[in-house]
Amino acid sequence: MPHTAREYLVHRFRGDAQVLTDRVAALQRGTKIPGPDAATSRRMAEACEAVASMVESIAPHEHAANELDAIVALIPLLEQRARDAGMLPPVRAVYTGAATRIREVQTAEAAAASGSSLPGAQANDDLTADMMDDALDIDMDDDLDDDEDIDDDDLDASPADHDHGTAQP
Repeated sequence: MPHTAREYLVHRFRGDAQVLTDRVAALQRGTKIPGPDAATSRRMAEACEAVASMVESIAPHEHAANELDAIVALIPLLEQRARDAGMLPPVRAVYTGAATRIREVQTAEAAAASGSSLPGAQANDDLTADMMDDALDIDMDDDLDDDEDIDDDDLDASPADHDHGTAQP
């Protein structure tokens, strides 16, 4: 289990790269998987690996704050790579997501250092998962018949949030 922000981020993006590489292999075997094609998935995996390498290239520091400052300094480069990804939104999402994840780690580390907790930490994890699902164009209703479709966003809401035609304004 990663102990530093650097280790966490490297582990996370290498894991994402591996998942995408496995996806490419499955697509090449002819497995039908909703979402990006093999070429796009390969480019996303390469982008994840590039992010992991960028973070890994930062030398471990004796002081975690100095190490995190060096990682945060990668954000402009990640944002530039997102812009350079141009018309390939899934690859752009990898770089944008990496910058967002670094900001989240920075916020979490600041909160931990000050002794406060982050009440939205689980919400951030859910948001990140939703962003990756969107980038991969994954929807929970892909295996359901059209008349049985559900929206995965509906699963995150409380029952009171659903109208189903019975609620009055």
